[in-house]
Amino acid sequence: MQTPVNWTEPITWFIALALLVLLVGQLWLISRNESLPVGRKSLRLALNLLLWLVLVGYFLQFQWQRERSATHALLVGDEVPSAVARHIRDSLNLQDSFTSRNLTDDYDSLTLIGQRFPVATLTQLSHSALHWIPYSEPNTVENLNWKGIVRQGEIQKVTGQIQTAEDAILRLKFGGRTLDSIALKAGENAFALQFPAFSRGRTQTELVLGRTTLDTVRFFTRPIEPLTVLFLLNSPDFESNTLAGWLGKQGHTVQVSTTLSKNISSNVSINQASKSIGKTTLDLIVTESANASNPTVRKAVAEGKAVLFINTINPETESRVINQALGTSWQVRKTSNEAVIPVGNGLAALPYRFAENLNQFPVAGYPIAVQRSTRGFAGRIGVSLLSETYPLSLSGDSVSYNRIWTAVLARLSSSEKPTIQVNAPVYNGLPQEVLVNNATASSRKLVIGQDTVTLAPSSINDRSVIGLSLFRQTGWQSVQDSLALFVNARTQTDPVSDRQTVSRFMLAHAEAQTMFAQTARSTTARVPEWVWLVLFLGCLTALWLEPKVV
Repeated sequence: MQTPVNWTEPITWFIALALLVLLVGQLWLISRNESLPVGRKSLRLALNLLLWLVLVGYFLQFQWQRERSATHALLVGDEVPSAVARHIRDSLNLQDSFTSRNLTDDYDSLTLIGQRFPVATLTQLSHSALHWIPYSEPNTVENLNWKGIVRQGEIQKVTGQIQTAEDAILRLKFGGRTLDSIALKAGENAFALQFPAFSRGRTQTELVLGRTTLDTVRFFTRPIEPLTVLFLLNSPDFESNTLAGWLGKQGHTVQVSTTLSKNISSNVSINQASKSIGKTTLDLIVTESANASNPTVRKAVAEGKAVLFINTINPETESRVINQALGTSWQVRKTSNEAVIPVGNGLAALPYRFAENLNQFPVAGYPIAVQRSTRGFAGRIGVSLLSETYPLSLSGDSVSYNRIWTAVLARLSSSEKPTIQVNAPVYNGLPQEVLVNNATASSRKLVIGQDTVTLAPSSINDRSVIGLSLFRQTGWQSVQDSLALFVNARTQTDPVSDRQTVSRFMLAHAEAQTMFAQTARSTTARVPEWVWLVLFLGCLTALWLEPKVV
């Protein structure tokens, strides 16, 4: 039991002194009255003392903690149908349910259903324990996620959840071309769509359900750093010539060295002034399995360079040759007796597949894979089972051709420069982590639009730094001048934004919720005002009646 009286205030001591004087005065006056019998004197003393105790009690206003029953209600999001809200309320056996427009009382705990709540409503819930039940509207995508910045050729993966009213096809489209698709069943579906990022710069794709565009996937594709590529060929062919020409158009330095006959070779250079490529500047060798033991190839792998074997004819024999020369562990399995098998988009491949290997990294969507040598070499060795790709280029399907070889280059090349990673979609006003890999000593600040993000070393990787930004501007924002990031504006009609807002709020509220749970069942109690009124009237009435009745 405690009292709210502040004993540091002078008025408190004045009132206490007045009460003490009142008590002494009452006792003195009654004790001096010689005309009263002893019985009436004792009664009057008792009644005056009782009135004095009531005055003291009212002055001190004693209060205490007591247990009370917890109160629980349902808070319904603006997008949740009333039938769904009633079902949840009945299943939780709750009496009260509200929307953000009519929530007025404070409750010990609230169950939130849905995610469309005004920010002002969420900020009023700091004193309640919260539980959240997300609600998925039909044919609306939720938990959408992709990479905000990717390297050209890197696999861009778009994941999320969607509840469909009926069976449908979900597509990821670039212009009029489908990059990837998935068949959905009626009900709740988790999906993952992926494709190699073949474009450059600001890229925009659409997530389409049937004929309805659900969302726009915007990301920035940074180009692969210019490579120096050497083609070592025993004879000229359309496949290698087309690939060499494409690499030259992409800005890479290319030299094609072809053996025409004994002691006679041809060297063709693209994007370089000199006639030969220096060994120290070489990044990639494109060759055939017959050259696996070539000193140039073996030295390149030993120095950490990349090698790609194309024009494969007999995968079983050729994989053994490559393994013996370079210390790889390629294994292939025959899948058909046909000469070639279709692999989509007009492409054909040899009827083989690569056996799984922990040291092996496939190029998603194509019968191409990359390994590292088991002999301690730092180089990367790729093998392609595709029969021919040049018909795509000849037919004018440059998009499909670009997709193949940008994905292959991304697997074969590596970058030691700082790379920025941001999960998308990004919304203004919501904190979002920014990660920089291969960070240098000077990588401590990052300029995004008009904001500067302070970076700190990551506790997981000592070569990474991490920062947090609220992204105040919307639209495409420049990142360190050479890159860009798209920042979405938060709206009440965007389910992805709504869910992210509530999710971040729940995380921020978790610590306060734990603290509140310890005191949610106790409340401060005190004597009601009407009780004091009754006591005062009772004591005064008794004092008034005492001389008349007794």
